[in-house]
Amino acid sequence: MGLFNFFKKSNSANNSVSEQPEQEKIPEIRKEDFIDETPPNKNNDSVIIRYGTGMPIDLIYGYLREDYETKGYDDALSNPDTSYKEMNKAIIKSDLRIKFNQVRLKYEDDLRNVEFHIASRSQAGLVDLVNQLNAEKERLQHHMDELNRMEDDFNNEKPYMVGMLLSYERGFMKGLAALSLQEIKNITNNEVVD
Repeated sequence: MGLFNFFKKSNSANNSVSEQPEQEKIPEIRKEDFIDETPPNKNNDSVIIRYGTGMPIDLIYGYLREDYETKGYDDALSNPDTSYKEMNKAIIKSDLRIKFNQVRLKYEDDLRNVEFHIASRSQAGLVDLVNQLNAEKERLQHHMDELNRMEDDFNNEKPYMVGMLLSYERGFMKGLAALSLQEIKNITNNEVVD
């Protein structure tokens, strides 16, 4: 029995010794381990596109989706003249034409670049890479075709392409109506006071 007690005491002594160092091994939890307090980089001029293809044509789609009704409403409140409205609609059209040109130039540059790589990699015998580049060229060409179709539809005043102008017009009319209602309200309030 003495032999079993010896092992029992020895085992319990080892347990108490091993428990003490484990408590000392627990690392301190620091705020820096979980929270990044570095300021964001403000020198970044890139634009992040959160919808669409991630390609230049998204610039056109984004422009078409802007809130022109609110812009028209605000413009009517600042200057209710219809010539001002027509001038702003012309500016919207002009800005879209500029965006078409910007996007077209980007696609043309990208296509030239891909065509160069196709020619040079073909000469090197890199068949798989050439196939991949041809797929990219086809995708770029598809976007160019869509861009050209959209521009033709804009020039032919298809509803989906001129919807922004209709939205601007509606907003402008709402602004004019708000001005008139405010004027009527002011006249009514003045008559009651007199």
